[in-house]
Amino acid sequence: MASRTRRLAAHVKALYARMALDGFFNGLTGQYNNVYIVELGFSEADVGRIRSFSFIAGALPAALLSFVADAMSRRRAYLLILLVEALASVFYYVDGSIYVLMLADTLLITSFFTLTAVEGIILADYVRGEKRGFAFGLANATNILASMLAPLAAAYIINRLGGISAESIRPLYLLRLAGLSAGILLAYAYIRDVRPPRPASMGKAFRESVELLRLNPWLKRWVLLEVLGGYVWSISVPFEMIFAVRVKGADEFVLGAMGAALNIGAVIASPLAGRLADRIGRVKTLLLLRPLYYASVALLVLAPGPQYLVLAWFLRGVFSSGSSAFRTLALELVPHYYRGRWAATRNLLSMTLRSPAPLIGGLLYTVVSPAAPFAVAIAVDALLRVPLLYMTPETRDRRRYLAMFREPRGARS
Repeated sequence: MASRTRRLAAHVKALYARMALDGFFNGLTGQYNNVYIVELGFSEADVGRIRSFSFIAGALPAALLSFVADAMSRRRAYLLILLVEALASVFYYVDGSIYVLMLADTLLITSFFTLTAVEGIILADYVRGEKRGFAFGLANATNILASMLAPLAAAYIINRLGGISAESIRPLYLLRLAGLSAGILLAYAYIRDVRPPRPASMGKAFRESVELLRLNPWLKRWVLLEVLGGYVWSISVPFEMIFAVRVKGADEFVLGAMGAALNIGAVIASPLAGRLADRIGRVKTLLLLRPLYYASVALLVLAPGPQYLVLAWFLRGVFSSGSSAFRTLALELVPHYYRGRWAATRNLLSMTLRSPAPLIGGLLYTVVSPAAPFAVAIAVDALLRVPLLYMTPETRDRRRYLAMFREPRGARS
C-alpha cells in the first residue's frame, strides 16, 4: 500500500511538473496568437473565420482522442495530445498564409480541449474524491504560477525585437516548441495508467455515450452549458487583446502586465477556490465567482486608459481560479470508467455547435462595435448559462450523487 502511494505521488508530481512547463511556454504566446494574425495583415473578421474553422475541423479528432483515453489508454491519449499541442507551434512559425494559420489554430484548439479533459481524467484517477477539488486547485495554481513570468518575458523579447509586430512575435513559437517538447519527454518517462480502462470498441463507447445523455437529463443540460460557453468565450476572448491594443492603446508592456496580473490573481485564489469547492460544493463555488468575470469585462470596455486593464485582468484571474471546480464537476458527473467517452461527447458536440461563435464575434467587432462581442458574452452567460449551472446536481458527495446516476443497461458486462 505504501509503495503504491509513493508511486501515485510520483505520478502526480510529474503531472504537475508537465503542467508547469505548459504554463510557462504557452504563456509566452497565449496573449499574442490573435494579435499575431492581425499583424500579419488579416482583419478581425478573419480571426473569427480562422477560429470557427478550427472548431469544426478539430471536433472529430478531439472526440477520438478522448475515446482513446477511455477505450485504450490514458497515457497513450495524453502523449498524442501533447504532440499535437507542440506541432501547433511549428505551423504558427513557418508561414503566414491563412491555410497554414487554420491548421495551426486547429491543432491548438484540438489540444486545448482534449488536454484539459484527459489531463483532468488522469489527475482524477490519481487522487481520491474528498481531496480532488484541492488537487485540481493546486494543479491550476501550479500551471499559473509557472506562467506568471511568461507574459513579462514575452514583452521583453518583443520589445527587444522592435515592438508589437508579426516578426517580433514569431520567435516566441520556437521557444514554445522547445518547452513543450521537454514536457513530452517528461510525460513519456513518468505518466502511467493506474486505472486500466475497460476495453471497448469506438462504436460501443459512442452508443453508451448517447445512452448516458438519455438516461441522465442533467448531462444534456451540461453539454448545453458548454455549448453556450462557446458563445461566451469564443465570441469575446479572441478579440480581447486586439481590443486592448487597438482601442485602449496597450503596448507590449501593458499586455505583459495584464498577463502577470491574471496569473497572480489566479495563483492566489486557485487553492482557496479548490478548498471552497470541497467544502461548500462545486456548483456554489462557480456561482459565487461569476460576478468577477462581469466586472473584468466591464472594466476592459469602460477603462479610461490602458493601465486599468491590469486591474481588469487581476479580477479575471481570481475568477479563473474557479476553473478547477468546473473541471472537477464536469469529470464527476459520470463514474470514472465513463470519463473519456464523456469528454469525447462533450468535445464533439460543444466544438461543433460553438463553431459559428468566433465568426459571429468577428462580425460584431467589425460591423457593430468593438465592444459588442463583450456585451453579448455577458448577456449569454448571465441569462442562459447561470440558470443551467444552478440546475446542475452537486457531485461532492459521491455516494449520494451516484445513487441517482443511471447507467446504460449491460454497460458493465
